[in-house]
Amino acid sequence: MSHAPGHALFRADASADVGTGHLVRCRTLAAELEHRGWTTTLASRDLPRELARSVRGSEMALIELDAASGLEAEHAVITKMVARPVTVAVVDHYGIGAEWQRAAVGWAERMMAIDDLADRFQAVDLLLNQNPGPGPARYRGLVPPAARILDGPTYALVRPEFAAMRLRAGHHGAVGRILVFLSGTDPHDVTRRAAEAATAIGVPVDVVVGAAYPFLAALQAWAADEPLIELHVETRDMAALMARADISIGAPGSATWERCTLGLPTLLVTLADNQVAIARHLAEVGAALDLGWHSEVTTAELEDVLIALAADPARLRAMSEAAARITDGQGAVRVADELERLVATARPRSDAARPDDRR
Repeated sequence: MSHAPGHALFRADASADVGTGHLVRCRTLAAELEHRGWTTTLASRDLPRELARSVRGSEMALIELDAASGLEAEHAVITKMVARPVTVAVVDHYGIGAEWQRAAVGWAERMMAIDDLADRFQAVDLLLNQNPGPGPARYRGLVPPAARILDGPTYALVRPEFAAMRLRAGHHGAVGRILVFLSGTDPHDVTRRAAEAATAIGVPVDVVVGAAYPFLAALQAWAADEPLIELHVETRDMAALMARADISIGAPGSATWERCTLGLPTLLVTLADNQVAIARHLAEVGAALDLGWHSEVTTAELEDVLIALAADPARLRAMSEAAARITDGQGAVRVADELERLVATARPRSDAARPDDRR
């Protein structure tokens, strides 16, 4: 692209309630834009201290929004705090729709949304839904007619280190190591159940949690007496951990596409409503086993399924191949290309981002 690099402001939250997936995928896209010379800013409310420290230690600027104020009050704060004009605002937030996006026209030249739900109007120029599904038609009437829709795992926002390890990965049926990672916060502590089950195979188990995981002290105490368990807190080595694992226990959240990039067979435990369709799709194409909702999955069930799968090398190989076909890990590059193409157009946002108000 021949135009000058821009400034992208990301609006996303992370907490024990909403998890860290929104923030992770925003930072993945931000990193690709930064690589191209863009500046980036995160506007977030109620960000856990450890995550706020991590953002401040990166190239991203951070605007901390008042958790006690309404969404409509955010525009004045952003306008006051932002360091330079915003070329594109990128919203990854289930509570934000067309009203907030229209109000941002005073400080953002373009508007993009990252969405999973297709349940509300979005006054955007560009929309990304990286999940499998019925295609762009799911947004008919929910975005302006001129909006560009990026749909499916081809555009999955995967960090570059996963794509770089893709050729080194590949799982050949033998189980020598297991990875357990449910989410950065995991308020239901499925991590402990999964880790206990994983020890039944008798091979090393990498267990990953985020710094905001609420049961960390108890997990550390348990892991200290388990010789097969290696515990990782807020690790920067997730790509390497996935690449060396032969089976994973995880949730069908944002880490799904990282596992697929590396062809990692997975036992899926669903943590949230927006993950149900992803789990179903992965099971249908043979890339994972869908064990259902976290509240219904026991340690004993996880252990039984793991033992059966570890004893079936042909099935593990088939799962790995099916997972690897879903995405190649280049989604962030493709999305950044589309963003730069959007910025290069001369069409004013006020003409492009006016959704149908009749509904």
